[in-house]
Order: sequence, then structure tokens, then C-alpha cells
Amino acid sequence: MPPPRPTERGAALINVLVLVGIMAALSTSLFDRLRLARHLDASRSAVAAGQSAALAAEPMIAARLPLPALPAGAFRLETPAGPALVQLAPGGNCFNLNSVAIGPAGRTATRPLGVEQLARLLTLLDVPGDEAARIASATADWIDIDSQPGSGGAEDPAYARAAVPYRTAGLPLAEVSEWRAVAGVTPAIFARARPHLCALPDTELSQPNVNSLVPADAPVLAALANVPLPTARDAIAARPVEGWRTPDEFWSQPLMAGRTLPADVLRQVAVRDRFVAFTLANAGPGLPLEATGLFDAGTRPARLLVRRWGPEQ
Repeated sequence: MPPPRPTERGAALINVLVLVGIMAALSTSLFDRLRLARHLDASRSAVAAGQSAALAAEPMIAARLPLPALPAGAFRLETPAGPALVQLAPGGNCFNLNSVAIGPAGRTATRPLGVEQLARLLTLLDVPGDEAARIASATADWIDIDSQPGSGGAEDPAYARAAVPYRTAGLPLAEVSEWRAVAGVTPAIFARARPHLCALPDTELSQPNVNSLVPADAPVLAALANVPLPTARDAIAARPVEGWRTPDEFWSQPLMAGRTLPADVLRQVAVRDRFVAFTLANAGPGLPLEATGLFDAGTRPARLLVRRWGPEQ
């Protein structure tokens, strides 16, 4: 067999070098994929551990509710799935957007008192009166099942003219963020009103707890009771050290006494927190994870109404 020529030896060397380069690239890609898979698996495990701690904390919190007063600040809760950091806050010291309607889902009708109170709240937040009235009416139209717009409101034909057409829900809002879809609700108005709004899972009139209201909640109280904002702030500040024992005792204080209010409004204050908002964070090692939600502490044990993975929008 004749010996290979020099040119053939060069070609063979090139082929070997190309093959080595391909194998090196494949090995690098394989190791990168293995490293990524390991990181993803570790992340999934950390998320699962955090979720397990949050889910284990929920029934433990529910068993403690209702409380005479909610704890100030966060506290650590040891669960079978690991430690969780818990923070509880009043979940009903807000205006319930769904109260602009009355009736169960699928059979809702406009509630004039709720519309009036929402318009008053927006006006207290420096939304011009006419604009506030239109937004309140449009909110009721968004929830009620009829197709007749209220005074200044908006039903399906108004939304059909949008750049991206859509329709009203005909159902109560599940989250406050849905309110942004209502006619007239601009980003600026939403940002201004958001701290005072909630979307509770029924269409009952708002019923804040006068024993846990803070000065920042004064616009809600002022809107419900139809009093000036300074009067609402003073009424909150006048709370006795031991709290109001009954709603009648609250309404009998000098700042509120002597006012003629509808019976429905007189029933719109509570002396305990029925709805309790919670924030849960895993306190153990791993990726930070937060759950938020709402309990109904009016039942025994308290009932979980909403759970979100992440902050409320």
C-alpha cells in the first residue's frame, strides 16, 4: 500500500480537528443544559417549599379568626411545611365597588345608594363632580345585567366604539384592577382611588370597622356618612381607647349625632373586622415568595375567599 501523500495527511488532520471542535461544542452545550436543568429544579423546589409553607399557614390563621384586634406588624408562624411571615390587615375598611349593584351574580340590578356613595368618594378624591357621577353610574352598568345605561353611564354600545371593542361584564368585579376597564376610569383616577377601593365577593354595602379605621380611611367614612372629610377624620380620632362597643355608640358621638341618615347607612359600620386581608411570605431559605388574599372572619372557622400568588394589583 503506497504511503499517503502530504496533502492527504493535511486533509485528515483537518477532519480530526473539525470533529474535535464539534464534540467540544456539543459537550459544552450538554453541560450548559445540565446546569440549567439543575438550577430550574432547585428553583421549582424552592417555590414548592414556599407555597407549601403559605398553604399550611392559611388554615392556622383561619382558626385564629376572628380576633378582637388584628396584630400590628408581621409575625412569624411555624407551620409543618416551614416558617411563614404573616401580616394581617382590615380587609373591609374600603369602598366595595360591587355595592353599586344589588343581588346575586347573574341577577344584579343597580343600587342607587351605592352609586351615590361611590360618586361622593370620587368627589372627595378631587374628581370633578360630573365626572365622578358618570364613573359611578358606569360602574353600576358594568355590573348589572340590564342593557339600559344609567344617567351618564355606559353599556355595551359605548364599549363597542373603543379601539379594541369589548363588553360589560354583567357580573360583580372579582378584583379592583378590573375597574380600570370601566368607562371614564383613567390611570390617574385609578391610582388616586385605589387605596380606598376593594371588590368584596358580594354586593353588600360597604361596612368598615370603626374600631380599626385610620385617618387615611377618612374618605371612605365621609362618603358613606355624607359628612365633610375633616368631620370623618375627627370622628376616627375620637375613638375611645377601648373602642366603640356598638355601631349605635359610634353614631351617638357628638360629631355624628343629630344627623338624619337612612337606615341602610346606619347599618354600614361594624365594630369588628369581618374581612381580613393577609400577606404571607416564606421565612425559610429559598426564593422569596409572597401570597396575598382575603378571609371572611364572619364564619367559624374563617373562610378563605381569595388567594393570589403575588401582590394585589
